[in-house]
Amino acid sequence: MTIVIDDPKFQQILEVTLGDQPISPLEIRTIGQLVQLAASTDLDDDPAEWAVLRTVMARLCARGEIAPDSVPLLSPVPSDDEERAARIARLVPRLTTTGARDLAFALAYLVIVADLELAPVESALLERLQGALTIPRERAGDVVAAVAQIVTPDEAGDASAVATPC
Repeated sequence: MTIVIDDPKFQQILEVTLGDQPISPLEIRTIGQLVQLAASTDLDDDPAEWAVLRTVMARLCARGEIAPDSVPLLSPVPSDDEERAARIARLVPRLTTTGARDLAFALAYLVIVADLELAPVESALLERLQGALTIPRERAGDVVAAVAQIVTPDEAGDASAVATPC
């Protein structure tokens, strides 16, 4: 099973994270790079993670009315904790609103759990990202729980999406 994020689910994710806050093209591009970082953290090109990455970026770019190819590719891919920390430190200051920071964290989480596994290096990245984004631990937990609920199958048996909570 894979995570499927259709328009209504993506809209719910935006409501949980952004609320009524606007998001700028620069913030969208920055979120795109952070989500790419999340997808590449374990250095495994997992098809499920990249499928979720493509989906969320297409929907996010459509919302911001920017071309998906205007999001810079993460290159080179950071291969260790120190490089990842430096990249995060360069990107995070571009996210000027609480909503954009919450959205970046939520989408990074979704990409990481798309393969239904949470490797130690991925868990460490989420912790580092949460700290760098200055998201309080309780708020981070609330965001993860809300997003997981949005993409998890309902009681009627909708098997189109599954997520593993942190």
